Amino acid sequence: MKKRIVIVAGTLVVLAGIAIAAYAAYDIAGSSSAESFTAGTAADLVVDPQSEDLWGILPGDTKRMDVLITNNNGGSATVTSLTLAFNDGGACAFTVTPVAPTPPYSIGGGGGVVWDQVDVTMGDANASCEGNAGLTVIATAAGTLP
Repeated sequence: MKKRIVIVAGTLVVLAGIAIAAYAAYDIAGSSSAESFTAGTAADLVVDPQSEDLWGILPGDTKRMDVLITNNNGGSATVTSLTLAFNDGGACAFTVTPVAPTPPYSIGGGGGVVWDQVDVTMGDANASCEGNAGLTVIATAAGTLP
């Protein structure tokens, strides 16, 4: 009986280790800020993808990610698109689906913020995605200023 308990306990420890290793295999670290606005004065928007929302994503998984957009301009800005790019060269087969709000939308000036949400799905990922600790997401907002 004691031998059976030891075997079952040992098996559980091994399975837990495998689950943790799989979870860590697809961590997405880092974020960046980018914007591309036309008309008016120079844009002073900060685009901050909350990449930690994607930690542990696996092939076939969909995770919701927040993207914080802050408008430090004196006046409002209209966001006409929000795009995400990953530095995986397409190997991880990411797709992005807007959730809310969907462009176009306005962000008030003087520090106005919008929490945009997108669903990110990892397709049938190439083996090169596994253990890629340097995987990053770049969010770009485009739009117009008055």
